[in-house]
Amino acid sequence: MNSKTLSRMPLYRQVRQQILDRLGEGEWQLAEPLPSEWELAGQLAVSQGTVRKALTDLVADGVLFRQQGKGTFVSPCPDDWGGMSMISPGLLSESPDRLQREFLGVVRSNAPDDVASALGLRRAAPVFRVRFLWRLRGQAVALDDVMLSAERFETLDSRWLRQQSGVWVVLQQHYGMRLRVATEQWRAVRLGRDELQLLAAAPETLALLYLRLSVDANGDPVEWRQRFCLTDSFALTMRHAAQ
Repeated sequence: MNSKTLSRMPLYRQVRQQILDRLGEGEWQLAEPLPSEWELAGQLAVSQGTVRKALTDLVADGVLFRQQGKGTFVSPCPDDWGGMSMISPGLLSESPDRLQREFLGVVRSNAPDDVASALGLRRAAPVFRVRFLWRLRGQAVALDDVMLSAERFETLDSRWLRQQSGVWVVLQQHYGMRLRVATEQWRAVRLGRDELQLLAAAPETLALLYLRLSVDANGDPVEWRQRFCLTDSFALTMRHAAQ
């Protein structure tokens, strides 16, 4: 975001963006407390009320969380499954096992038309295509294709993707960007040759295709993802927060 765009924002939004920028630079790590509202106000030369409004906005977006009497902290980032997992069919009370992630690589390519449209990019704009394979109890159960703007994330390092637990964590830790799912679709599809090989699936295998678009705290599209899930031996489940 350039300085001209930033200067047109309300003051609390400018402060909010400055905090996000500092998060992206790694100034504060996950679960680490931020300076007090008064300290931040002094650092940014604004009122304490302006800082509070900016922090409240970031708490509402899930980037930060507050603990009464202790301060404001950097929120842990949701994983790339966003509360979903896979379990044995019909066993609704089963606790999901941890899915094991296998980083397959990242390549630079041109965005297909549907991806460019979803991400608000020009036609054939450069994108990073990131691939992950997911295993459950040693068995390949899902394959992710993730598309990110190569111009927006030109500093993206494959080592981050290999070492971190997923794309969402990388974007929060290195760019101060916390994503949320904006839209999602589900449909049954036949796997292509590439997907069949990577998932070690039999020919003519049907998979559940999960397609989603995720946006940043400003509502701007950031991540296009498709996930092929094998549901012949396992079922998808969603964890719901207690009411």
